Amino acid sequence: MQVLPFVIMIRFMKKHWKAITLVLLFVFIILEIGMFMSQTAMFGSKQLGVLAEYADNIIKKCAGASYRPSCYDEEIPKLMSAISMEKSFEVTRLVQNEDSEYFYCHILGHELSTRETAKDPDSWKEVIERCPSTMCSNGCIHGAFQERFRAESLPDAKVEELKPVLVDICEKRPGWEPTGLERGTCYHALGHLSMYITDGNIERSTALCKEVVPASYSQICFDGAFMQIFQPLEPEDFALVKDKAPIKEELFSFCSGFPDQQKSSCWSEGWPLYYNEIITPEGLVEFCSKIQIDGQENRCYNALFYVITAQFALNEERVKDFCSGLMQERMGQCFANASSRMIETDARLIDRSIALCAKANVLGVGEECYEELLVYSTYNFHVGSQDFFQLCNALPDPWNTKCFNRL
Repeated sequence: MQVLPFVIMIRFMKKHWKAITLVLLFVFIILEIGMFMSQTAMFGSKQLGVLAEYADNIIKKCAGASYRPSCYDEEIPKLMSAISMEKSFEVTRLVQNEDSEYFYCHILGHELSTRETAKDPDSWKEVIERCPSTMCSNGCIHGAFQERFRAESLPDAKVEELKPVLVDICEKRPGWEPTGLERGTCYHALGHLSMYITDGNIERSTALCKEVVPASYSQICFDGAFMQIFQPLEPEDFALVKDKAPIKEELFSFCSGFPDQQKSSCWSEGWPLYYNEIITPEGLVEFCSKIQIDGQENRCYNALFYVITAQFALNEERVKDFCSGLMQERMGQCFANASSRMIETDARLIDRSIALCAKANVLGVGEECYEELLVYSTYNFHVGSQDFFQLCNALPDPWNTKCFNRL
């Protein structure tokens, strides 16, 4: 009598049940992984679609604005009632992809982290760690500092209690391994913070910078303190420095009352009073020539070339025209500082930064520009990071080899 196929199958399953169980389990796991990946992809795609819709709506709303970047600064933070700080920065990236005039979004970075910190002021250090480091010229770090201490001015005794918190706030810790740029940005923000916690007392603020900031970063902290006087942003900022900022004609005598490094920071941060002058090569030279302190005139040029690049909305042609109008000994420095400002503002501007060095090269000052990018390859970016490799790969010979040798 023939054995039915069904009976044969039963006998086979009994004999090999372990192997069959493992195969079925494997198939089940594969199916589950496939379903999870499919759902994740659908969810991610859906999220991206929502963010793209937000970006499109903002672009349309701001299309007719007299100055679109200011409109974006106002509209994007409104999204944080519905999405996270990180997602708001993703929307910002999408807007920037469509509007190249918005890469310098420093004020927006302030506002997004300010709103995030306002949710829980005690989480301000965690907000700093979550800030994107390669966009909006690191404005995010500033906002977290300012929101935490915006309404607080402390007596000397309380400031003393705060010093242990501030002394290492910009240093490496679990969860945060800052680049040189992030440390510098953090110490600059600490200068702003010092003005909040001393109720706008510039002498106490600069003294705090000297006490809690490493000597190599102290002047960056001074810059932040004086910047608070000359470039207030919010109503609280204006109230903080009311009657503290000198008028244009008094700037030099006001700054002269401070020690050398602080005097230099005061003068360079007072540039808004001389805006119409510094946006011309001749006016900038005259402005920086007034700093009669060893090494500080050069620093004035560094600071102002950074300012000019931002004021020109990172436009390479305007920067080229400005730099080429300078004397030869300053021309290379101008291109170098402008080029590094490009990648300091946003890592996606690497190609434009190198293109600016190429323009400098045509004028015979390219070497200084490319050398500057080598320095910033490891100051702006973590060695071995994607941005580091992108910069090194984009540099022409022999600079790309020199860049990779920094690994």
